[in-house]
Amino acid sequence: MNIMKNAKKLKKADLKNISGGGLNTSGTIENPNLSLCGCSCSGSVTGPWYCAQYIACPQVYTCNQSAV
Repeated sequence: MNIMKNAKKLKKADLKNISGGGLNTSGTIENPNLSLCGCSCSGSVTGPWYCAQYIACPQVYTCNQSAV
């Protein structure tokens, strides 16, 4: 099945009529679900793309380290 078979390239005027998507006029997401955001053991922000705009993680590698 070719899902791109019926795809068409949108013109600039078409893009203005798209609604939804959760972004406001400043380009940030409306009502972000920050419970989906977190930090990996290497200090990288995890979760949806907007998480890095709202949280920061300590840049410390803590993977597989046991308490001493």
